[in-house]
Amino acid sequence: MDKYASSVTLTINGQAITDFKSFSEGQREVRKEVKLMGKTGYIKMLGRYKVTVEYVVPENKTPVNWDEVEDATLLAITEDGRTISFTGVSTLSVGETKFDGENDTTQTIELMATGRK
Repeated sequence: MDKYASSVTLTINGQAITDFKSFSEGQREVRKEVKLMGKTGYIKMLGRYKVTVEYVVPENKTPVNWDEVEDATLLAITEDGRTISFTGVSTLSVGETKFDGENDTTQTIELMATGRK
């Protein structure tokens, strides 16, 4: 069954930002293969979570300066009421800005988090 986020909130230094159109969780590497003498082994990776959000650029207020986002918290509430919390959120990349003339202007933002609950 597909789950949809009904609300996404990014909290930066006590300021809550809710201008998001979509949210997706990226792939997370759990173990990495390493070559050893005579066989192949693996090492366990530290938790690094990637999240992509589609940010709606506000018309009447100052947009988020994504270069400054570090150690924020991202909360996503799914349609069934489950809350996913990401901590230690920082900006990895700021993607393209989409202007279509009819809908909201959006920006694709890729975030990294150090924790997930």
